Amino acid sequence: MIFPFKRHNLGFRILLVGCCSLPLFLLAQGTEPPADSLVHVAYGVQNSDAVTGSLSHVSGFTLRKTHTASLSNALIGRLPGVTITQNGGAPGFDDPSFMIRGRHTTGNNGHLIMLDGLQINSLSHISPDEIESVTALKDAAALALYGMKGANGVLLVTTKRGEISDKVKITFNARYGSQQATQLPKFAGSYDYARLYNEALANDGFSRLYTQTQLEGYRAGTDPYPYLYPDVNWYEEVLQKNAPIQDYSLTFRGGNETAKYFVMLGYMDNQGLYANTDQERNANIGFQAMNFRANVDLNVTRNLTAQIGLGGNIQDRKFPPVSTEALWKNMATYAPNLYPVRTPEGTVTGSANFPNNPIGDVLERGYQSRHDRNVQANFKLTQKLDFITKGLDVFGAALFDNLFQNRYDKTRNYAYFEPIYTQSTSGMDSVYFLQRGLDTDLTVQTGNDYENSRLLFQAGFNYLQTFGDHQYSGMLMYQQDQYTVLGNQSPFAMQALLGRFNYNFQQKYYFEAAFSYYGLENYPPGHRFGFFPALSAGWLVHKEEFWNQEALVDYLKIRASAGIVGNDKGASRFNYNQYWGVQNSQGYYFGPGQTWYNGLIQLGIANPEITWEKGRIYNVGADMRLFKNKLSLNVDFFHENRSDILVNMGNVTSALSGFTDGKMENRGRVINYGTEVEMNFNGQAGDVGYVVGGWFSFVRNQIKESYETPKKEAYSYREGRAVSQYFGLEAIGFFKDESDIFSSPLHTFSDVRPGDLKYRDQNSDGIIDVNDEIAIGRHSYPEISFALNAGATYKGFNLNFFLQGMANRSVYLNGYMFQPFANDANISDWAVNGHWTPETHASATFPRLTTEPNANNYRSSTFWVRNGNVLRLRNVELGYSIPTSLTRKIGMEQIRVYISGLNLFSWDALDVDVDPETLSVGYPVIKTYTAGLSVNF
Repeated sequence: MIFPFKRHNLGFRILLVGCCSLPLFLLAQGTEPPADSLVHVAYGVQNSDAVTGSLSHVSGFTLRKTHTASLSNALIGRLPGVTITQNGGAPGFDDPSFMIRGRHTTGNNGHLIMLDGLQINSLSHISPDEIESVTALKDAAALALYGMKGANGVLLVTTKRGEISDKVKITFNARYGSQQATQLPKFAGSYDYARLYNEALANDGFSRLYTQTQLEGYRAGTDPYPYLYPDVNWYEEVLQKNAPIQDYSLTFRGGNETAKYFVMLGYMDNQGLYANTDQERNANIGFQAMNFRANVDLNVTRNLTAQIGLGGNIQDRKFPPVSTEALWKNMATYAPNLYPVRTPEGTVTGSANFPNNPIGDVLERGYQSRHDRNVQANFKLTQKLDFITKGLDVFGAALFDNLFQNRYDKTRNYAYFEPIYTQSTSGMDSVYFLQRGLDTDLTVQTGNDYENSRLLFQAGFNYLQTFGDHQYSGMLMYQQDQYTVLGNQSPFAMQALLGRFNYNFQQKYYFEAAFSYYGLENYPPGHRFGFFPALSAGWLVHKEEFWNQEALVDYLKIRASAGIVGNDKGASRFNYNQYWGVQNSQGYYFGPGQTWYNGLIQLGIANPEITWEKGRIYNVGADMRLFKNKLSLNVDFFHENRSDILVNMGNVTSALSGFTDGKMENRGRVINYGTEVEMNFNGQAGDVGYVVGGWFSFVRNQIKESYETPKKEAYSYREGRAVSQYFGLEAIGFFKDESDIFSSPLHTFSDVRPGDLKYRDQNSDGIIDVNDEIAIGRHSYPEISFALNAGATYKGFNLNFFLQGMANRSVYLNGYMFQPFANDANISDWAVNGHWTPETHASATFPRLTTEPNANNYRSSTFWVRNGNVLRLRNVELGYSIPTSLTRKIGMEQIRVYISGLNLFSWDALDVDVDPETLSVGYPVIKTYTAGLSVNF
């Protein structure tokens, strides 16, 4: 793996530096307290020695180090084996993409999220202050209890609970940050735009558009007002340099032998980058949330316990009444000389072809808002049955989740003024403005309500007993889940019988058998249930008599697992039923007047045997601690065979069958395999404590069966390639001249000219067409993910660094950002500096400029594929804890202050100045500088 990185965003500020993920420093130094040996697993907890499955976890304390409004973004790089890619930083809408151990299927790779036993749709806006831990479950032993919902991996979110203490532990946290765009694309000014547009017209065989007078006006900028020769940078006009983000939380934790409790209240305010908004007649894009959580554990009697939980959040979003995608596309593509921002009188400009002036969209059209109310509640009773046999418990639980969304919009239409340019006989230009449309008052619109609710019941038995060297434990549970969505006539329903049996001998040899008998209403009657078993074992080698107690390895556990898990995502609901519909495109004429009657046609072909995907997962791993427990090392190797993937059999069905929509059948197959390594080392040198660590994962997949449309060439098939492998032509340079075009294979996509892309004839038939498309680059998701962290403490000070990266990944540059002058779009600095001309043919890095939609140049090819490797400095944090000898004098246990930074630098292998994750399309990734305070009472 080679990283030809370049460095970005070097505006480092002494004010703030980020954070580290390692939970190895003392609480007094502003880091996480040591955890006990209990590990959260599916529907329970286990002693860490007894865990035979593959999982990784991160605490809420560590997640709080990343100052972001989205918990999903805080998870980036924190969980080995979990790859998270940012999709931008729009407040309230910044959900990144997740993959747990790569892509398993050509279908839906979405993972499952469980919050205290409840399935939820998103964890983005849960507060880290209410979280005890987030655990990634990755192999069959860890996932079997989730049946046909678990094969893509599970994120297990566990909230904090009370603890026995002499007094109430009160913690107050406050953070205030300043956000900036990490990277915005750079475009030409009006002079370069105009002269290069003329060049593009000449390349296309047309007359120039801009006169010498106009070019001189753009170049000199002599016009005293920016109306005749505008030169607009839309980013500078619409955006502000900094935007605030702040959050506060107050928690109470305590209890005694009878009752324990945890209570949290939190508030978050995250404002966007749009400037000059007033929140009355218009709105910045912004997100506000209030979170609450209350968990209570009661010993009702000596043999009866109760757990009660209530939590949720209130979220309010405001945003301009234009999609974020459309607004940022307009800012990127609108030419700098399209029109001035406003008229001399201060009214908004526009044109018939480009009416959506970005300033008008943000400031003149009012605003839209969305209000979410989410509540989760759970109640559980556990009764000991020692009178039957010691160690036996029976339990019953009810869990409830409800999400309600509604809208409140105040929008209006506004008049815009189109500049009309004229040229006098003297050759001097002039401009006047013509009104288009009318102003209207703000109009209130409400409704568009959305609601979903989930009601879940659980009942079962737990058992734990030790007989000499033998320990037995087990869980058997029945679960019933109903999920209702407003507007759906039929709720989603699930039933399952879950079981787990554990045995260990002498606390050295561990065995586990887990299963679920899982059923969903989404499948045909008689085919709705499936059995999902898993077996796993662990061996604590260091406890053997032959083990040298003086060995460098203090702890060694070897574990292995195998099992079957399912994936129900991807299938259309009730796909086993055949549906018919009336369409006016197919029908007949009837009667004397030849009246047209719509025809009743067969819709997508039903599959009465449709089923879920099945993943057969094998995992082998080892957990080690060395050098007197200073070094920890975890290694996993895994392999999955995913079968019964839905494929469209219309690809291989003759058109003579008469079916326009093919039948979806479970015939696809993908294998997925890889390894994960995690290592942490901590030590002490005098008064300085230090820690260094990180993790690395490699995941690769291959399509084994895909049932594609028959292709002329073997190299064109996706089968045998990775999921979502890029395909396209192999670019071998630019045409030098007409002679070069004449002597080359015929390019069939459009007429080509000197400076156009030239492609390799893969099948040597003398023609460049779709049959010459081959696998190019890799795919948008990384095969390699990794994180690195380091930190040090000294007498109350702590300094932590955290870096995260991805490799073996390709990005594809084609799109509106990279097609200058298409629909009069702006031209980026990359194209300005590198476009082909007869004089630069040997050094050009971009095709000739054209104003036409060039089907030859802008099609999929190696020219547009780039190495997507990236390394980000995700967090740096510098903190100081005031000595307790001073804080206790004012009634406080601890006071800690810190400064931090998020996404300060990035290094990538791109030769184009765009963000390596978002390609600078849409709302940017955010850089944040933060100052924080934490007080314990």
